[in-house]
Amino acid sequence: MVEHILFSAENSLKALSKIFNYIPTEKIVISTYDINDYGYAAATSVPENFIRLEIEPFEPGYENILYNERFQWVLSHELVHIVVNDMSTNYENAFRTVFKKVEPDQKQPISVLYSLLTNYGRYTPRWHQEGIAVFMETWLSGGFGRTLSNFDEMYFRTMTVDNKEFPNNVSLDAIYTHNSFLLESLFYLYGTRFTSYLAIKYGAEKLLNWYKADPTDFYGGFKSKFSNVFNSDFDKEWENFINEEKEFQSKNISRIKQSDLTPIYRIKAKPTGWVTEPYFDKKNNSIIFGYHRPHHLAGIKKLNLSDSSYEELTSLPTPSIHQVASTAYDSEFGLFFYTTNNNQFYRDIRVLDINSGKEKILFEDYRIGSLTVSSSTHELWGIQHTGGNAILVYSAYPYHTVEPVIKFNLGDDLQDLSISPSGKNLAAVLHKTNGEQYLILASADSLKAGNPFKFQTIYNEGSPESPSWSSDGKYLFWSAYTNGVSNIYRKNINNDTIKVLSNNLRGLFKPIYLNDDSLFAFEFTTEGFVPVIIPNLPHRSLHAIEYLGQKIIQKNPDVTNWILTSPDTTINISEREDYNGFANLKLQAFIPVISGFQSEKVLGIYSHIIDPLFHHDLKLEMGFTIFKNNPASPDFHFKGVYSYKHKWDFGLDINAPDFYDLFNSRKRGMIGTKIRVTNNHYWIFDNPEKLVQNSEIAYYTNVEFINDNLVRVSEPDFMVAQTNFNFKNLRRSIGSSDFEKGINLKGVVMVFGSDPNDAQFAAQTYFEFDNYNPWIFNHNILHLKLAAGYHNTNDRLFQARFFFGGFGNRGVENENVKQYRKVFRFPGIPIYSLDATRFLKVMVENSIPPIRFSNFSLSQHYLSHIDISFYSQSLWVKSSQANLWVDLGAQINLLFKHWFNLESTLSAGIAKAWYNGGNNWEWFVSYKILKN
Repeated sequence: MVEHILFSAENSLKALSKIFNYIPTEKIVISTYDINDYGYAAATSVPENFIRLEIEPFEPGYENILYNERFQWVLSHELVHIVVNDMSTNYENAFRTVFKKVEPDQKQPISVLYSLLTNYGRYTPRWHQEGIAVFMETWLSGGFGRTLSNFDEMYFRTMTVDNKEFPNNVSLDAIYTHNSFLLESLFYLYGTRFTSYLAIKYGAEKLLNWYKADPTDFYGGFKSKFSNVFNSDFDKEWENFINEEKEFQSKNISRIKQSDLTPIYRIKAKPTGWVTEPYFDKKNNSIIFGYHRPHHLAGIKKLNLSDSSYEELTSLPTPSIHQVASTAYDSEFGLFFYTTNNNQFYRDIRVLDINSGKEKILFEDYRIGSLTVSSSTHELWGIQHTGGNAILVYSAYPYHTVEPVIKFNLGDDLQDLSISPSGKNLAAVLHKTNGEQYLILASADSLKAGNPFKFQTIYNEGSPESPSWSSDGKYLFWSAYTNGVSNIYRKNINNDTIKVLSNNLRGLFKPIYLNDDSLFAFEFTTEGFVPVIIPNLPHRSLHAIEYLGQKIIQKNPDVTNWILTSPDTTINISEREDYNGFANLKLQAFIPVISGFQSEKVLGIYSHIIDPLFHHDLKLEMGFTIFKNNPASPDFHFKGVYSYKHKWDFGLDINAPDFYDLFNSRKRGMIGTKIRVTNNHYWIFDNPEKLVQNSEIAYYTNVEFINDNLVRVSEPDFMVAQTNFNFKNLRRSIGSSDFEKGINLKGVVMVFGSDPNDAQFAAQTYFEFDNYNPWIFNHNILHLKLAAGYHNTNDRLFQARFFFGGFGNRGVENENVKQYRKVFRFPGIPIYSLDATRFLKVMVENSIPPIRFSNFSLSQHYLSHIDISFYSQSLWVKSSQANLWVDLGAQINLLFKHWFNLESTLSAGIAKAWYNGGNNWEWFVSYKILKN
């Protein structure tokens, strides 16, 4: 596989270098992984050219991606990102020579300026980035790519059929991708379509020029570059693109209507988002399936066909984006099988007893999907992904073991298994490395006997998928894009007769047999799939649509010459060696910075040294005080942290500077030295469940103040040892801006010790429990928090006490904006003003749904959404001050996007606190730099 991956990458890079006139100036690192169930890749050019490649087969379904040999295909796509974003103008190249390619760092936000200077071409919208990658992926692969995808045609055709409003380029990012079941797939859809439109209207050469870095360009942005290349206003051209898309799709709709449309009965008008394979429960006249739709947590539900009512059976954590989960149903036993951890590490197979409601894990971390089960033999079949290969497996009832049947060649993917009611015949979809997709039929008994894999090809046109059987096993049903629209097909197993059963405008998927007269299916809409019933009758004829990608070829026939060839020779690796992180360390940033230290300004240097696989990560900042205001203030300042595999951290602070001290009255630059060692260990990492232990030993010397220099220490030299356990099981739905469901539990133990010559000790322990639940309406979240703590008092170590008070947000900030959620925050009283040795705290918070915008923008900056929260806290403490404290507060957060890749948040809050004998108001306004 190594040779194959490297050859595929070199093959693509050679072609792209010629097309874009690109010469790499550094290595391109490809790091392979096998820790998910479906393959994917991601690329970045900052701070170095890096591709992450998951080697598993891709997630199938709906022809949402159209590919042939998957490694060549996906590397072609990702290398476009590398080429386009790594290309530099003369100005960028000059700054890179001095500062390298700088990545933004929240602790030193002046790095944003250097990142813009050295990588300005990277700061464009996501749709802009994906549009050119999809355009090139398609033609490099000889037409296999989303530029010629049926799914893309279906989406834009359905938008036109339903007379939906098309987004502009800002609302696409700000609103649509947050409220659509398609999520960020919309970036690929609109980016692909807009680049296709430009190639048709202006030609592929001009399209490429829009993405190429002209040496003389001067930080103009993608819109000004657009005007220079196309001599047209970008916003006007986007509007023209939408109008021409509607006109193009209207013609396709007319073509489809040349034949009578199939009558479709919508059981439910409301779309269900993405859906799993459905199953007919004849005993209860209902359909069982899983779903993942906007504004709701994913789950498994039963649809009663008699009255169209829904019954929620169970929740479904960690859904995948297209298939949601892999499912199977044994109607005889009433057992519904489904997978969790879908494409988030290794899948588990769970089983739900429909009658009793009981469920359990059958196989944990087995990475098996494409489930199917026979209600006669009760054998469970599936496809296991491991090492980049697909393996056909089965498990006999009562499912104690999993038996491998056949391992397929690398690149040959078996999908969509469907066992016949008798358990004798196995239907499946086979995707070959040449891009062809077959619906096949094989003998289950022959496979179990260990015989060679032999199959009968049932259908190979239009990417057939989702086969299912009639109850008597005589008919096989599936969907396919044979005429460019997904329709339902039927084959009589006893002869070669194949009939098309539908003609529709949108697209029909996942058919299942109800009776001789009717079929159940899902109809595509741009808001999700809708359950429908169609007649089980042959249709007379279909008319083919036209693909927008065909017009690209007509206008630009040269794109067909870009297809990558596969010579007989491959790369021969004569030398292999174990990866050495130290040998691959590289200076990724070296920039002058200005920071603060209390009331002083510090001029210094920030540097970042790292290896490609993050085994070693070193960040250093050192500087000297300039324009000294306080003669007693230290001159030299240093802050450094070394991380080993993100498990161990070693930090050294000497009068550590803090950029944010430049702007805030509350300073964090601390006089003295701090040496620390930190370890992070995950006991559970099984999304959404995580249990992490964080432990640290820190030594402080010559320290005068802690807690933002507001609490004077009683001992200048002391040590703190602590460990905390944090368990999370938190979920969120499409359209949310925060956690919506689940718990967060944290327990902390800290021990303080002073000078060993006169040893003094103090200890404290506390815990926090958070519970999140949606209530009243979508995305309205009720958050309950309970916290308590105990301190073993030692007046010689005053700094070991608990200190409460304040919102916590400074004027310019780098911490989470919702600081009022922290256990030691208490808005309404001054920060750190209340010290205690014991406490009990309760908080009730209500967060309303995010308010999203698309019409508040200025150049490459816009308001994304607004979050508003209301809360009240009650605090009982053992303290020399009052014992009972209550507050009531509210906070508003305005989240902004900058240059399409960066975020910031403007926050404001107000609270009032009541306590024995008094009350107090507090308010703040704060600006958070970079992502929250």
